[in-house]
Amino acid sequence: MDAGRMPPSRAVGNSTCSSCLDACIMLGPVTRVDFKMKTLEIDGIKVRVQIWDTAGQERYQTITKQYYRRAQGIVFVYDITDEQSFRHIEKWAGDVDQYAPGKVQKILVGNKSDEELGRRVTQERGSKLAETYEMEFFETSASTSSNISESFTHVTALVLQAHKRDVDNLLGCLDDYLEKVALEDEKGSQGPDNNTRRGCAC
Repeated sequence: MDAGRMPPSRAVGNSTCSSCLDACIMLGPVTRVDFKMKTLEIDGIKVRVQIWDTAGQERYQTITKQYYRRAQGIVFVYDITDEQSFRHIEKWAGDVDQYAPGKVQKILVGNKSDEELGRRVTQERGSKLAETYEMEFFETSASTSSNISESFTHVTALVLQAHKRDVDNLLGCLDDYLEKVALEDEKGSQGPDNNTRRGCAC
């Protein structure tokens, strides 16, 4: 995807963000694709997470689309001191809507919050864009580690919640099935040929 072809000194800071942290794809202008593993603890549950920093550059577009299909959580990252990086979020969000699973969890992150004097994108604009795409919004600083852990922990918690609903639904179906089997077994045990049917099968 198009990263605005910014030089490394203008990178959004994804690599630094991900080095502080893991089922997330990070989208934003950096200079390479990176992969990291991390274990987070959410509500007493240890979760092993993968972070794929897809760099947001055109030469990685094919790879990015492949990983969209497997993503459970996505972190959109822009640089608050760079208007162009903010505008690119809409393109990435469109790609995610097209290629990612419908239940993928997403958050929007404005990085470099420590560079207030160079700010070009207000918090209000970031919050409004996040609301448009039904995402939660964070501002972070990779330099000071402000909100880095909180944002990644939050998107991981969202992924867990989404999967918890699936597990709960599955367990509910299993309970219904076992209850049905028990009722049928009970009815069968009351039949006239019970002694024959319930005998040893050795």
